Amino acid sequence: MAAQRKIEWTPEAREQLTRIYQFVESQWSARIAERFLDLVFAFEDLVVRYPNGFRASATHPDIRLGLIHRNVKAVYRVEPDRIVIITLLDTRADNRDWF
Repeated sequence: MAAQRKIEWTPEAREQLTRIYQFVESQWSARIAERFLDLVFAFEDLVVRYPNGFRASATHPDIRLGLIHRNVKAVYRVEPDRIVIITLLDTRADNRDWF
């Protein structure tokens, strides 16, 4: 059995995650912000288990777009030994460059 890939976050992706967490916490509550992190952890578990389970970008076929929340998508790349989360996108914004 092949070794399980590990998740790595780029500095940009970590910054986006922090920004989203802080926004949710300031607009709603710490409890809701923690629930968002639970969704992130569930996404990580899912993508490690099924790395190619989310669709590839039409404009960048080497990357995939995974849904974390209806308003947040993760842009990630599958490599032989790891999954690199490149950035997080607000699904309500113009993200046509990624699709």
